[in-house]
Parts: sequence; C-alpha cells; structure tokens
Amino acid sequence: MHHQLHRCSYRLALVGSIFLLASCASSPVYPPAQVEARDIVLDEPFASPIQPGTAYPDFRTGGLQVEELEAARNTERARYFEQQADQQAPEDKVNAVLSAAEYYVQANDFDSAERTLGELLGLPTDITQGHRRRVVQAYIAFHRGDYYQTIDLLTPLINYVPEDFLSAPEPEVLEDDEPQPVVIPAKPPVSTQQVDALLLISFAYEKLGQLDASVQALIQRESALVGAARSETTRYIWQVINAIPAEERQLIIENTEYSLVRNRVEQSLGTQVGDASLEPQQFNRWRNEPLESSKKTINANWSQSSPTSVAVLLPLSSRFSKAANAVKDGIRYQHEQNYSPFRPEVRFYDIGDIPSQAPQYYAAAVQAGADFIIGPLGKDYADQVNSYANTNIPSLLLGGEAPLAGAVSRFAMGPELEGQHVAEKAWKDGHLSAALMVPTDSQSQRTVDAFSQRWLSLGGKISAVVNYSPKQFDHSIELKQLFDINQSEYRNSQLRKVLGYRPEFAAYQRQDIDFIFMIADNDTGRLVRPQINFFSGSRIPVYSTSAIFNGIQDSVNNIDLDNTLFPVMPWVLKSANVSPYAGQLNMLFAMGGDAYEIAGNYASLVNNDLALNGKTGQITINNYGEAIYQPAWARFENGEAVVDESYGIDIAPLDALNGSQLPNSNVKGTYNDSNWDPSQGQPRRGSSN
Repeated sequence: MHHQLHRCSYRLALVGSIFLLASCASSPVYPPAQVEARDIVLDEPFASPIQPGTAYPDFRTGGLQVEELEAARNTERARYFEQQADQQAPEDKVNAVLSAAEYYVQANDFDSAERTLGELLGLPTDITQGHRRRVVQAYIAFHRGDYYQTIDLLTPLINYVPEDFLSAPEPEVLEDDEPQPVVIPAKPPVSTQQVDALLLISFAYEKLGQLDASVQALIQRESALVGAARSETTRYIWQVINAIPAEERQLIIENTEYSLVRNRVEQSLGTQVGDASLEPQQFNRWRNEPLESSKKTINANWSQSSPTSVAVLLPLSSRFSKAANAVKDGIRYQHEQNYSPFRPEVRFYDIGDIPSQAPQYYAAAVQAGADFIIGPLGKDYADQVNSYANTNIPSLLLGGEAPLAGAVSRFAMGPELEGQHVAEKAWKDGHLSAALMVPTDSQSQRTVDAFSQRWLSLGGKISAVVNYSPKQFDHSIELKQLFDINQSEYRNSQLRKVLGYRPEFAAYQRQDIDFIFMIADNDTGRLVRPQINFFSGSRIPVYSTSAIFNGIQDSVNNIDLDNTLFPVMPWVLKSANVSPYAGQLNMLFAMGGDAYEIAGNYASLVNNDLALNGKTGQITINNYGEAIYQPAWARFENGEAVVDESYGIDIAPLDALNGSQLPNSNVKGTYNDSNWDPSQGQPRRGSSN
C-alpha cells in the first residue's frame, strides 16, 4: 500500500530536476554539458566517474551530462543538433533528434522538446534510444503536471532487463563434488537512463503524496550508484525522510509494502540517523551496542517460512580458496544434518578472484530462482554486492563494512567483535582497570580500538598500554614498563647511592591493574604469558582473544597458558578432537554452518526477539541487519581448553563425525599453515585430527 502524505520538502526536488537528465547525447562542436559525477554499476571494472569537460568522440555513443546552464546556451545547442539531424542518414538522425530534445528540456522549453520528438515518427529506434525518448516524454508530462503519465512512461524503463542478462549461469548443485564453471552475464541490469528515470519517478510519486514509493525509487537509484554520487543520493534520502513528521513516518512503517523503506524510516525514528547532511554511520553505531543478548534462545528449525532455494556465493578459485572451502564445507555439513521435510536446494557459485564481478553472480542467482542468498565471503566481494543488491530477496553477506539496507544482513568475524567480547566479559567479571599488551600490527590495533571504545563506554579505566613485537622472545622491557617496575628499580638505585649500602629490595608492583588484555596468537602467547606470571606473581587475571587457542588440545605446549581466559566458538571446543580443520579455518567452518541455519530461521530472527543457538555461539540479528554471535568462554587448565561459560549451548566433545558428514578428509590441505608441519606431512606436535 502506498501511504498518502501531504508534506515533504519539495525544494530538493526542484534542485534535483536540474541535475536529472543524463541521457545519451553529445556534440563534436559544443563541449558536453556537466552533471553530477557518478559511477553507474556496469561491467567490470566499474565505470569511473564522468569528469566535467570530458569530450566524446561523437554523438552516437556519448552520454549527456547536465548541470545548471543558461537557457540560451542550451537552446543554442538544441538547435545545433536539429541542424545535424537534417544532415544525417536515417540511422544516425535518431541520436541527433534525441540530443536536441534533451537540450530543449534543459532549457525548460518543453514545447520545443515535444515538437522535436515528433521528427522520430516512422524512424526505427534501438533499446537505448527508446529509453532516452521515454525520459524526455516523461519530463514533458511531469512539467505539465501529469504525474500518472510520468510514472506510466518510466515504469517499463525502470523494470527493463537486457535479454543477455536473463540467461542465468548454471551453478554447482550441492550434490556435486566440484564446482562447475559459471558463465558471467554481460553486465548487471542498469543503465544511465534507468538511474535518471528513478529520480524523476520519485519526484512524481512525491507529487502524488506517495512518499513510500518515492523513497523506494530513491533507494533503488542509490543501489545503482557508487562513489560520490551514491553518497549524495544517500544524504538526499535522509533529508527527504527527516522532512516527514514523526507521526507520519510511523504510519509509513505500519502500512508500506516496501521493506527497504520501512528499514530506513525505522532507523530515522530510532535516532539512528542524526544530521541528514552526514552519511549514516551504521556500521560503527552497532558496535557500541551490548553484544550479550537477553533474548529467548531457539534451536535451528526449518519450516514452511524457510527458503526453498539457497544460493551460496564463494571465491572458491581465488587466493582465498582455503577460507572459502572451509565455509562451503560448513554449509554442506549442516545441510547433511538437516532431515526436515523443508530441506532446501543449495547451489554454490564460484565467484572467482575479481570482487567487482560478484554482483553479476548475485544477479545470476536471483535469475535462477534463489529465495535466499548467502555470501559472498570477504570484505571487497561483500561490499560490491551490497552496493548492487536492490531486490527484496533476503541476503546474508559474509563480510564487508558498508551500511546495510532492506533485506540484506551481514554475518562476519572481525577483530572489532573480539575486542568488544573481551570488554563485556571483563566488565561482567567485575573488573575496573585494564592494562593492554598489543602487538604492532593493524589487526591487533583494530581489536584494541574496539575494546577501548566499549570498555570506556561501560565505565572502565585503562591504566597502561604497551606495544610489543611478536617476533621477540624477551618481553621484559615491555612488561617492566607495563607494571611500572623501572621506576621502582630507579628509586632503589637512588636510595643505594644515598645510604651507601644495598638495602633489601623487592620491586614495587602497581596496584591499579585489575586484569591484562593480552592480544596474542597461540605461539606468541606461550612466550608472553609466563613472563607476565613472572612480573605479576601470577596474581593478575589475563584475558586474550580467540586466537590464543588454535583449536588443538595440546596439554604439553599449552601448559604455559594456564588461567588465560578467551572467547571461543562452541564448535571449536566441541570438534577439537575430530575436525579436519583447526584455528581460524575451523571457525570459518562453524560460520558456514551457522550461515545455513540463519537462512532457515531468518524470519524468526528478524521479526522476533529471538536468539539462535549455533556453532559460533548465540546469534541475534540487530536493528542494523548485523548478525552478531555471542561466543562461549574458556580458560586453559593444565594445558587444556575447558569451558568457563557456555550460555547454555551444548559443548560436549564429539567423538567422531559420521563418514558421510566428514567435511574434508584431506587434512593437510585444511589445517592452518601455522598448525601444519610440511616437513613431516602431518599436524605439528601436539595437534590432532
């Protein structure tokens, strides 16, 4: 249902009409007109923004750019193209006539534009020319106040999909062992004329009081742009929404048929969008929310509301193939465990090594009938699809950082989440003052930044921060700095000089540290943790990230990590003795399994106050579309990782995986490099499979 409203800021519509028409036309004599620089989603690589002053080779293939120009100059250009049309053969005349009509529109001379279009009678036109003609006709109708005709003219253009794009590639079906080649469509279904039509049709809907349809058209336009033009469109959308009174926005939420519009309007009412002149900071905002959920927990359950055809987009043949195959195996394993009568069809798409082609596979999956899409995996791949996705088909990105909208959600593992998890656990344990030991790498810095932001927002204090190099063996200098022991030793040295003899001395240990957050992987932690014990007398609790446990129960080598607390995915502990994966690859396996279950329970997670018990932890989907997992917590005791807090999730160790369910028998290819001994052709000492 379209919600009829009587108020909206139309000032922007009047300004926008100046920038709208960007159909195809140019001149070998006049420089092209100028319009907003924009990047339209086309073939790979994406087109670069059109720069003002760009010269086109001829008017047959050029694209018209428009900005506010004097009417006289536009009229002069229109007449030039009319003269050109009189000198052209019939096959070339059409472009010249359209160029003239478009310049007349810019000059606000709609009568001349309509007269010029009359010269096209009897002349054949191709698809692009037909679309250009529709845009001009729509402008004429809009100018005359016939907004319904404007919509009627533009709707077929907006819904147009090239024939070559309708041929969906054949993906790999779940039962196949190897992915099949995918034929990539020529380009996603978007054109300059469609982008412009979406803006004009949004103005027409606004004039008719159908604000939800107006905003929907703007959101579609936003998804077809990248770069500065997308940002400008995003800002304009928020300006339009914020101009609507709050009570009327609530009516849109209750009545609109457009989920994308409902999502944006809900965010505006939730004070999630501040100044409309700023870009939404969605991805950072959700990080400030508590991660631990108080929602009712459920177990995975496929039902009539679950999808029937799931498409999975993974870069299986890229340099990220190890990670992609781990996710794929997790999905396959979980699918084999699904004995429900509502078990879906699952198809895999190998999206290759070029992120900018990911939207084409996404579109192919949609054309093949997928009603839920998982992936792609990876920031660059996911952000490309996020900027393209403009359907109401639920999608679960496995990475990325761009703000989400509509039916698109995201499930990702990132260093920021690790930092937040540690901050909330330490606060829950009653600590106040933290000391941080941080490696000198960018990922660790992202972890500590997220920890610090969350810790300080909770009311905690950071007493000391020390950076160290994991390549070193001796960290005594850093630890003396952390515990302020250098000052204590200096005072003792000065006292010796004054007294003339050596007094009994024990280094002073600072009392303003409640716990240490040690960011380290398993190998580095084995070196640093004993040194912390030496300088602190083993009295200070130590927290770490999930990287401290490589997924291998190794009581001999991990004894030095005793009493270290760390977040852990339940599956990592549960499968430690049987999984062919270890470390981060096993976490990706768990992520794949949970992505599959999120697909099956998506409606429950999005529309209800529920949390899903999964392999990664308790999973919720917040108001921003982010699927957040709350992991379990473990500590090392006698070198073994044991459960400290499970949040009610079953973490009983598995004895074995069924043969048909074994994700991958090729253990050598699936262990992390740090856990595999290539010289021996087997897991490193202490690891197991």
